Amino acid sequence: MTLTPTRLEASDWEPLVEILRNELQEYGGLFNLLGQQQDRIIERKPDAVLSINDEIEIQTRTVADLRGRREAFVDDLLVRVEQPAPGSLRKLIPHLPDFVQPLVEALMTDINHMVRRNRHKARQNHLLLSRAVQLTEETLRVLQPENFTRTYGRTGRATLPTRAAAVSRYNAQG
Repeated sequence: MTLTPTRLEASDWEPLVEILRNELQEYGGLFNLLGQQQDRIIERKPDAVLSINDEIEIQTRTVADLRGRREAFVDDLLVRVEQPAPGSLRKLIPHLPDFVQPLVEALMTDINHMVRRNRHKARQNHLLLSRAVQLTEETLRVLQPENFTRTYGRTGRATLPTRAAAVSRYNAQG
């Protein structure tokens, strides 16, 4: 004898679909901000990069809050259909009406795709920023080599000396 899974009512799954749509929209917003950040990095506009970083931080918190809200909502629904919580949204799909299942699966797929795209874009931006810092350091090493003398500590790690006073080779002696 096969048991039919308990089906959720529209009042149960409609808020879930709305949460998933909002989460997808916010991931899209984060992707756009990461794209703007990349543009500002390439344009070499450090003030604009710092400004967009604040927006990215706010958007990241918004996405995390929505994700937490979705996870809590899914856990509540899993308890209602007598499934163990915490759990995944996948466990809930058999309990949704047949015509809603493809929608929820598509939203899950799109969210996962946006998560991957955001991670990729964030990694690209990190590499661009790392390279910019590296180039700046290399330029400063050429222009001011006395500020970049490396010494080694007891642990064997290379360190830069602390500067007691700014000394320039152009200061007058006498």
